[in-house]
Amino acid sequence: MVEFFYSHSSYKEELDLSESLLNEEEKVWMSKKVVSTGVLVFDNDFRVLPLISEFLSTSLRNNKISQHTAKTYSKNLIYFLTYLKQRPEFKNTTLDEAFLTVTKFVIEEYLADLRNNSNLSTATVRNRDSTLQAFIHKFLYQNQELRDAYIDKSPYENGLISGPVKQKLVVSCSIDELTILIEQSPHERERLILQFIFDSGIRRSELQNITKQDIMNASEFNSQKLISRRNDLPTTSPYAPLSVEGVKGRHNNSKQRMTLVSRPVLGRIIKYHASPLYKKYARKYSSPEQTPAFFNGDGKPITPKCLSKLLERLSNRAIKKGAISYPISPHKLRHGYAYDLLQSPDIGQTYVDRLAVVQKSLGHAYLSSTEVYTKIPIELYKKITDSDGHLITKAERMERLANKTHLKINLKDKR
Repeated sequence: MVEFFYSHSSYKEELDLSESLLNEEEKVWMSKKVVSTGVLVFDNDFRVLPLISEFLSTSLRNNKISQHTAKTYSKNLIYFLTYLKQRPEFKNTTLDEAFLTVTKFVIEEYLADLRNNSNLSTATVRNRDSTLQAFIHKFLYQNQELRDAYIDKSPYENGLISGPVKQKLVVSCSIDELTILIEQSPHERERLILQFIFDSGIRRSELQNITKQDIMNASEFNSQKLISRRNDLPTTSPYAPLSVEGVKGRHNNSKQRMTLVSRPVLGRIIKYHASPLYKKYARKYSSPEQTPAFFNGDGKPITPKCLSKLLERLSNRAIKKGAISYPISPHKLRHGYAYDLLQSPDIGQTYVDRLAVVQKSLGHAYLSSTEVYTKIPIELYKKITDSDGHLITKAERMERLANKTHLKINLKDKR
């Protein structure tokens, strides 16, 4: 069985080679620190897979893909290589040379196996297919800067091989489920983080990029008085724009976007920042621009892995109690934000207006990515209305949730 081991060093990451075996046995002097310029993918015998490694390294150096995409591509290519090694005609091939002779028929059988035997969604199958197309058709089949094409014929001459993606109803976290999840934690810090993700729609990997200064800027916007066309009296906006440093920018660069955060959630964050618990850990940082808006239980910036473990732990508690039937992931909170925003009557005059706001807030490059939220489950619709069936605004829902679940942080609290 083939297995890939993605290099511990990311592209353009500084490496310490002081402990290299070349220094000890071959007496070759090596710099203690160098910057990696490529990606290596290995099989289970720790042999380099040259074609895949060259493809990923070249694509990264030419800014055709991001580091996140490189990891996805490497996994997808290894999945297919594992499948090829199980077929009789590829049993004796070494490394990743099987890609040089693979036919369209073999790829069709592989994609059919993913659908019928592995029960993967059409979206996942299309993702695997797109990876193979990028590697085989755009890299192996085409001439590169310093070499000719590796293959004379491409199985992707007529485009993608997989069928169209079937659009499914997005499964999100409802307000009721969020409330249940929040109540599983005895710590205000954890409760606040969950509500903030739901209220802002940020990705799991973006939470650690939010700083104290970002929250201060959003809070200052909420302190401004706005003049309405219909009324000369100043009003305070129930929402504020929050700057988010995204992780899916092109050319491996971060992408800035603005999302909407409700005033009740901002108020809850400000209370957390005023607590002795937050101030104790914030002292380590010289300015609000460098200070994380949220810490984990050990006083360190909360990482994506830490967030996933938090949700897994709280979900398991709720499932054992029979309060929810399935785990809540960070992305389900993000989906919940989209549905919540679309059903808030004070965000845009029409549904199309609100859809555009969701697109910008979530950082979708194309409106088609946002259109999956246009199918609203009737169960969700019932949960976001009051007893009379009237739609409640997003800000009102967040205020009710904050009031219901807020815990006071005492001087003795350590988490």
